[in-house]
Amino acid sequence: MENLFTLRRISTGICFMLILGMGSASAQSYFSSTQEEFGKSRIQYKRFEWLTIRSNNFEFNYYRSGDKIAQNAAKIAEGEYDRITELLGYTPFTTMKIFLYNNPKELEQSNIGLTAPIDLDGSILNLAKSRVQIAYKGNEEEFKQQLIRQIARLFVYDMLYGGSLKEVLQSSLLLTVPEWYMAGISAYISGENENPLILDRMRTAILKNKDKKLETIQGKDAEIIGQSIWNYIALRYGKDNISNILNLTRIIRTEESSITSTLGVSYTRFLKEWREYYINNQYANSEENSTDSNLKKAENNASIKTIETKEKLVLGAGEVDTDNYEFDAENIIKSLAAEATKNKNETLDKTTPKTGRFKETLKIKGPVAYENIVIANDVKSEFLVDPVRRLGMQNTLVMNDLLENHSIKLGLFITPVLRNHDVYLGYNNNVKRVDWGVDIQRRSIALSELDNRSLYLFRPLNINSPNTTVLSIDRRLYYNRFAAHASYPFSQNLRAVFTPNVLSTSDIDIADLGKKNLQSIYMGFRGELVYDDTSPLFSKVLIGTRAKIRIDRSYSFNNKNENFSRMVIDARHYHKLFGSLILAGRISYSRSLGNSPKVTMLGGVENAINRTIEPSNGQTVGVPRDLRDILFYDFSGNLRGFNFAKLYGTSHLLTNLELRLPLAQYVSKGSLTSNFLRNLQFVGFTDVGTAWYGNKGPFNRQNSLNTEVIGGGTNSFRATVTNFKNPFLVGYGFGVRTTILGYFVKADYAWGLEDKEVSSPKLYLSLGYDF
Repeated sequence: MENLFTLRRISTGICFMLILGMGSASAQSYFSSTQEEFGKSRIQYKRFEWLTIRSNNFEFNYYRSGDKIAQNAAKIAEGEYDRITELLGYTPFTTMKIFLYNNPKELEQSNIGLTAPIDLDGSILNLAKSRVQIAYKGNEEEFKQQLIRQIARLFVYDMLYGGSLKEVLQSSLLLTVPEWYMAGISAYISGENENPLILDRMRTAILKNKDKKLETIQGKDAEIIGQSIWNYIALRYGKDNISNILNLTRIIRTEESSITSTLGVSYTRFLKEWREYYINNQYANSEENSTDSNLKKAENNASIKTIETKEKLVLGAGEVDTDNYEFDAENIIKSLAAEATKNKNETLDKTTPKTGRFKETLKIKGPVAYENIVIANDVKSEFLVDPVRRLGMQNTLVMNDLLENHSIKLGLFITPVLRNHDVYLGYNNNVKRVDWGVDIQRRSIALSELDNRSLYLFRPLNINSPNTTVLSIDRRLYYNRFAAHASYPFSQNLRAVFTPNVLSTSDIDIADLGKKNLQSIYMGFRGELVYDDTSPLFSKVLIGTRAKIRIDRSYSFNNKNENFSRMVIDARHYHKLFGSLILAGRISYSRSLGNSPKVTMLGGVENAINRTIEPSNGQTVGVPRDLRDILFYDFSGNLRGFNFAKLYGTSHLLTNLELRLPLAQYVSKGSLTSNFLRNLQFVGFTDVGTAWYGNKGPFNRQNSLNTEVIGGGTNSFRATVTNFKNPFLVGYGFGVRTTILGYFVKADYAWGLEDKEVSSPKLYLSLGYDF
């Protein structure tokens, strides 16, 4: 046993060391701004040993001291199961898994939602959706209400988005519902909707938000207002129409049309009458009328008892007075006892609820050891435009256990030329305070016929060819890395990450197999400090701050002249100005040092479909002997108004500012019947950026903007001319963003300001979120 323990320690140490060598490989960032990962953390202070009990329709998972909570939860859930499914008109096909925590502090340690968070607008889907997690706060009534709310919400989610994978993906593209819809129905099912205090709270929330569009309301107000809408539907049109609206929403994929078609009134009229019902205190009048009616009924019943007894009839032999017949007391007792025995025997197996369905008697099995199954949690396919290899498809599969303590990520990027591809495999372990993982990546770049669209790759390598040059080569560039990482969270928003790594690069000339292959092996590390407190305001819109500071170091085993390092700072802030107008800002800075510093490129739009390359004015024709630096090029983000690869250098500074105005937050959703319109945003922007070589800063004259090479190649005359332009380029313009067939597409129209001269406007089409 001791030897096994020692072996595990040695293997763990080796894996850790190998992982440390991988981070510097990531110094090159092909999709640096759109694919940069931030994210929050969860902190584990203790490890839970889970046990499971199963009831008729649910699975409850708990840990030490949580057995009574689980038993109570089973009784509550099964007791409400029929009521919830009858009200929704839907019965889930899968068993819901409920994770119970003894207190809220321990719930904060859960990793559920960390791997692939649920976004109920369908943009991000968690396919393992039949699960909830609840903390017991010490109040039985509050626990019951919370449990019912979570069950109801998950049932509705399963009803609208669930079923087969095909249905899930179809719903993700076509169905979006506002926050009040999902939060409101679960609050209605779990709440005391006839309680005067709750009704007054509904009225207060409606008055508070009376000037806002219903679909723009967020948070607690959205839940209370949604609860009031479903309550109004039940009171005014009958509870049966709740299930009709929900089922119709799944079919026609818009809540407004579902309400209109089910209730037979226009959506505008429905909202007007709903508001008037609460604002004018009609619910209070209804309660008074109801009370008065009950009092009158009681009075009538009392008055019936005071009516004088009719004279007794004179009965003949064998006749019975049916109007005034009195049963013998002894017979009544025997009859009641027999009825009670009969009912007791029947309820041992089943009871008959109001709808005529049979409800099983509560049966609880267990406890047994928790079965930690692995599921496919997130399946994603998206188009990406690689700066070197152009358009390709990136496919990602995430698998994890239900608690998301362990996750495996598989990635494949492939282009029409199969020799151009990326393959990725990663594992993350989030069980303890220190999260750790390992990953392997292979990148292949095939360079064949080169023309004005790709010759820019050679400029940082001191080959500046004319635009008319066409070169035929057959070179393969390979990049392989193995890395491990250890992440220490200081809080849910702040963490430090250390990543050692081992990587190799190769340059193979297929056209000249006799030529020696160029190959290098590096070992290095990456250190990161990551902060993220962002939260979604609504679909595709964040508020808050996220930032990252990263330092990479790589040491070559072949030649110390290949050593390099890079520091990167990327900070973004999203601020809500008023209404739903968002000011988004980003600042990006990098600096590469060492014997072989790596290049950053600026200009154009990242992930662009219609890219235009900065034209060349050089006269040098040829192919560099070593192309491996291309594997480490960094493309730092958007500098709109200019061509792609306008600037390059070993350092860069870039600022992006955008004013974002989502259309759906200002237009009635009744007129927005598609995801295209619902996710439509208008933006105004400005970008300021520069890049330079050396340590003297952007005003150093020796940079790509201020340096021009004349002659060379076949021309015996060669000279380097330095001008005195302002090194900062400024772009400004406007654009739109929306979702098309599930992909977020951006169109920007921009002008460029260079040394006090404004260029002709350029149109950019690109894919991806954020900047």
